[in-house]
Amino acid sequence: MLLERYLAREILKPFLGICTILIAMFVSFNWVRFLGRAVEAQLPSSMILTLIIYKVIIALEVLLPVALLLSIVLGLGRLHLELEMTALSACGVSPWKPVKVVCMFALCLSIFVSCLSLFIRPWAYQQSYDLQDKADTAFRISDLEAGRFYERKKDDGSFVLFMKDIDVKGERMKHVFIQTENGDKIRILSSKEGYERHDPASNRILPVLVDGYEYTLSRHEGINRITEFQELTIFPSDKQSVYYTRKASPNSRLAYSSNPKEFAEFQWRLSTGLSTLLLALLGIPLSRATPRQGKYAKIFVAVIAFAVYYNLGAIAMTWVEQGIVHPLFPGIWWVNGLLAIILLIVYRPSTFMRRQRL
Repeated sequence: MLLERYLAREILKPFLGICTILIAMFVSFNWVRFLGRAVEAQLPSSMILTLIIYKVIIALEVLLPVALLLSIVLGLGRLHLELEMTALSACGVSPWKPVKVVCMFALCLSIFVSCLSLFIRPWAYQQSYDLQDKADTAFRISDLEAGRFYERKKDDGSFVLFMKDIDVKGERMKHVFIQTENGDKIRILSSKEGYERHDPASNRILPVLVDGYEYTLSRHEGINRITEFQELTIFPSDKQSVYYTRKASPNSRLAYSSNPKEFAEFQWRLSTGLSTLLLALLGIPLSRATPRQGKYAKIFVAVIAFAVYYNLGAIAMTWVEQGIVHPLFPGIWWVNGLLAIILLIVYRPSTFMRRQRL
């Protein structure tokens, strides 16, 4: 048990460090991306941190397996470089002992990743979509600048906003121009003033225009109607993308769906736990290094191996979605099967024992 705890600790220490680095890089990337949207008033600054948290939860099913792979390569690689593995073998320790420790560690992590992918990830997707939907329909005068055009594109059309002046203290927009487009239909609103109010029914911030005109027209027929109004509240469309629905759908719906895209999503959720275990087993042969190779000799190889494996999984998922392969079998499972065959060859008793002696 003392030896097993020692091996587990050698894997756990780099695992925590690599997880921290990967999450920090992911947070930094998304922070810059969402901050750019906030500058364009496409996203309220108050939502940035919450959206990043949901994005991190979604990405953990990929970040944790790659962190485990690299930590095994680093942790066991150090033992090979400092000849501790040779010393353990000379003391009669079975070469299968590190495999047992890695399997126990990877099994626990694979169960956690499976729970993430099957239950927590769809919930995080739904929460992030709800926030982005609110951001697409929310006006925050404090985030806007006068004399600029703000455009938001959605699946069902586009939205353009312009105001000549803004009274930030009074929370009023002056000389407002709004254009919405949905297919061939165009709606233009022009008003002297505008402000925002909270709608308790939808729990949203809605724009309200005061003293203006509404023009309804189409590209082929011209102006259809001109309406003068004293006060007009703009209610957003509640239309939701099918792509959003698939990512956030419950497992019960995806499992019995006849849609190849939805079934591919369900298979992806089921495969993440198995992928975690297979990648951990791949890390053991990749960790073998000689003192001349250096501590980080196999890191590049491990990164390339993960990139190839992950991209093959994405290709397999696309083939299922497009109907190129049967969704049930082979589905996306042929990628895991290919890696499993490679591992069976590597872990054959004769091959594995010979490489351990070398």
